Amino acid sequence: MNQPLIALLRGISAAIVSELIVTLHAAGYPDITAAHHPVFYNLDLDGTRLTALAARAGITHQSMGELVTGLIGLGYLARQPDPADGRARLIVLTSKGQGAVRTARKAVADIDQAWFARLRDAGLHGDIQGAFAAALQDARATPAWTPEIPGKK
Repeated sequence: MNQPLIALLRGISAAIVSELIVTLHAAGYPDITAAHHPVFYNLDLDGTRLTALAARAGITHQSMGELVTGLIGLGYLARQPDPADGRARLIVLTSKGQGAVRTARKAVADIDQAWFARLRDAGLHGDIQGAFAAALQDARATPAWTPEIPGKK
C-alpha cells in the first residue's frame, strides 16, 4: 500500500500516543485519553493561559476549554491567577498531574527507542532522530513554513 508521507507520519504519531496512554493507564492514570495529549504536551511547567494552549494545539479556545475543564474535574489540572496579570488565569498541573507527566516523560524515552528499533528493522539506518530533526529544521527555514506559536517554552 502506497500511502502519502503525511498519512504515515500521522499514523506513527497516533500509535506513539496510544502506547503512551497504555503506559499511563498501567501506571495508575486510567482516566487519561489520547484526546488529553494536546493539553499535557503544550502545557508549560509553570502554567499556561488557555488561549496559548488552544493556539499551540491548533484547536479552538472552546475545545481546549472543554478538555481542560475535564482534566480539572479528574484532578490533573487547576486554574490559578497569572502572577504577571491578575486578570488572567493560568492552567497548572496539580500534584496528580505532575505525577502523570513524570511517568509520561519516562515512558516517552522507551517508546522512542522502540520506534527507532522498528524503523531500523524496516530498513532505515543511521541517526533517525537526527535526520528527522534536520529535515524539520530545513522545512521550518522555507518561506512556506507557518511559524510556531510564540511563547512556547
